Amino acid sequence: MTRTIGKRLKKSGLWTLACVWLLIGTALSQVEKSSLAPEDANEARLNRLQPPDKVMDIIGLSAGMTIAEIGAGRGRYVVHLADRAGPGGKVYAEDINGDFLRHLGERCRRGGFINVETILGDLTDPKLPPGALDLIFVISSYHHFSDPVTLMRNARPSLKPAGRLAIAEWVTGKDGHGEGTSPETMTAQMESAGFILERIDKSFEDNRLYIYLFRLRSL
Repeated sequence: MTRTIGKRLKKSGLWTLACVWLLIGTALSQVEKSSLAPEDANEARLNRLQPPDKVMDIIGLSAGMTIAEIGAGRGRYVVHLADRAGPGGKVYAEDINGDFLRHLGERCRRGGFINVETILGDLTDPKLPPGALDLIFVISSYHHFSDPVTLMRNARPSLKPAGRLAIAEWVTGKDGHGEGTSPETMTAQMESAGFILERIDKSFEDNRLYIYLFRLRSL
């Protein structure tokens, strides 16, 4: 039966058309995979510890949303955020390092992510557009912030009334040492910045990563 269908397709000219669409689909799939691929071994390692698809599921990122990543760096996560948000969504990639942002911008251009806009912030103000965001996201950067309370307090007005803040952060060791932030410190600092903790997701506790989900606190 398969041979009969093949003969009919060939006779009707649909066989060639089917092959062309198959080749196009394969090419597009390869381009998509390439645009999301880690740039180096360290990115690959971090993505294994912080699987982008699973993290985005936890923070509730869906197509059409407007999101900002504070401390976006060279775009390791931005490309995944942009892919998930889709053409109907928007990603603001914020960092204080202009060289990183230039690299990120070029990376997004190569990957075809036209829904990304870079923002050069400063140490205490991410300079995000007011009232525009469904979600603010931070991953692996919080412990590097010199004044996280002021920074996130200044980020707060960029959220819509029902907007959320999601912070994926390494957890310090039981002895208080190691790169990261304790849950107690995170919760207290974000409460001071104007947020209320909704829950802590510990899906990646074995990787020493917690994901904190906050909502706005009425001022």
